[in-house]
Amino acid sequence: MEGVDALDPQVTVDINETSPLQRSLAREVVHHFDGKVTISLPSPDGFPVWQVNVSFSRYDAVSGFFFQPRGNSSPTFKMQLTRFPGEWKPQFTPLQTLPVARFQPFKDIVVVSDNVDLKSGPAVGDLNASYDTLVDPSQILGKMALLNLFSVLTDEQDPIGKVPWFSYVRKIVRLDQERFIAEVDATLFENVQTILSGLNTTFQGQGFFTEPDSALALHLPNIPPQYGGSQNIRKMITVKKDYEQGNLQLTLAFIVVACQAVHLLDCDMDEHKNLLLHGLDVLKHLVNGGTSPITMHEYIVKDSAQNSADGIATVDLGYLLV
Repeated sequence: MEGVDALDPQVTVDINETSPLQRSLAREVVHHFDGKVTISLPSPDGFPVWQVNVSFSRYDAVSGFFFQPRGNSSPTFKMQLTRFPGEWKPQFTPLQTLPVARFQPFKDIVVVSDNVDLKSGPAVGDLNASYDTLVDPSQILGKMALLNLFSVLTDEQDPIGKVPWFSYVRKIVRLDQERFIAEVDATLFENVQTILSGLNTTFQGQGFFTEPDSALALHLPNIPPQYGGSQNIRKMITVKKDYEQGNLQLTLAFIVVACQAVHLLDCDMDEHKNLLLHGLDVLKHLVNGGTSPITMHEYIVKDSAQNSADGIATVDLGYLLV
């Protein structure tokens, strides 16, 4: 997805004849695959149709390429690969060595985020103090998701304020493997409301859309308990923005806690903007805990590669997958 050759410990290539006969012609297991492999077979009689299937140990790929060897004796197939989440682990850049030019706004928020919990798992507490020492698997997933979303909210801009979405964040209060919850400036609530009011006018065709009001209830469990639950919510709104084959979602809640107004952002990324596919994702996430941050990593680096002059991703996410 980054636009570079994939390395894989083991790749299996199957070449089958599908017409006129259905038979296996060759299977080659490639160890220490370094991005390319060439397989030679004798030229056939007649005009059969052959199919090439490729499977990887650490990647998923669309396989099953068909060709006629007599008409195309040296076909080349190029595949775009996505990582299997279970086969990769993050290697984080220490907080203090994150590049200032990109990550200073992130560091500024981490410093003041001193009471961070986890939607499902042990609390993080002081994010600044614990950032480099988190070891629980659910905390690691939440840390990846936070870095992913920081990247997208930095590179994607509020069309009204003309500033990165992340500039409205004031304090992180909850992490999860597919979202973060933060206290934000009231301006973000106001600007999202303006976008929603102009979906069919000013902001039409810009990739913004929303979801039914009935779906807002799904966001209530994401709000940390110190905000008093649904009884303290005065208004909740949400906007989605196309991002690759998924979308970025900003759900804002206006809450009054002990006579103090608070604006909370529930920020996440959905895997599919297609409503049917997203509905299937929701059901799947009831089992697996939500969108894998490694899946979101793939969307982000693909977006970076597509916007790069040489087709190679340049985005710094604050971690590498190894």
